Amino acid sequence: MENRYSERYRQYMRSEYRKGYEDGIFDAAPVRGLRRSRDGVLLGVCQGLADWLEIPAWPLRLGAVIAFFASGFWPVGAIYLIAALLMKPAAK
Repeated sequence: MENRYSERYRQYMRSEYRKGYEDGIFDAAPVRGLRRSRDGVLLGVCQGLADWLEIPAWPLRLGAVIAFFASGFWPVGAIYLIAALLMKPAAK
């Protein structure tokens, strides 16, 4: 009797493990990837970063423009273009 109960319990726990913890504290939000936005102004880097951080895009755009002018365009421009090349475009 004890052995049959233990086996049924093990099967139940395996099915619960595969199903995940629906109501437990271990539920994690789905992982969102960092993607370039197709609705962005210039290559969608700032908009994609804003979507990933769940903030408005205008502070990032303003910061990028200020950084462009403050750095003389070269380092920030290169970083922006590298980010545009490395970030995958968002799905339609």
